[in-house]
Amino acid sequence: MKNNRDYPLPPTPIIKRKTTEERLAAVDNNPRLNKRIERRYERVDRKIEKAEGNPEKLKKIEKKYGYNYDAAKKAGVTPDESGHWSSINPNDGMILKGPRHPSIMKTRKTERILGNKIIRKDGERYSVPKKRKNI
Repeated sequence: MKNNRDYPLPPTPIIKRKTTEERLAAVDNNPRLNKRIERRYERVDRKIEKAEGNPEKLKKIEKKYGYNYDAAKKAGVTPDESGHWSSINPNDGMILKGPRHPSIMKTRKTERILGNKIIRKDGERYSVPKKRKNI
């Protein structure tokens, strides 16, 4: 193909798409994101320290920033070798982290990469597959 100046155009570069595994690894190994999450954990710790002695406030903080260990245990979820608990109930897709959990960003990014979306249902959040449009 020639342009209007009669010299050849440069070849179109072939763009290799990253695999799902590569994209997931990029989320896990993103230093900027990890630093942001670390700061969020510190902020939550400060909020908990401030709320000491106020059980109502502690309960609200735990629901908002915490993890639903009861639902995880009911679903049979256990921590892995590193002590990390799963973000999602494998049986029904319920998000086990609170909506403001420090690492919920990683969960959202991971679910997006896997082709899922997070919806609200019955006061809880669930990860469900996106509906694909037929082309």
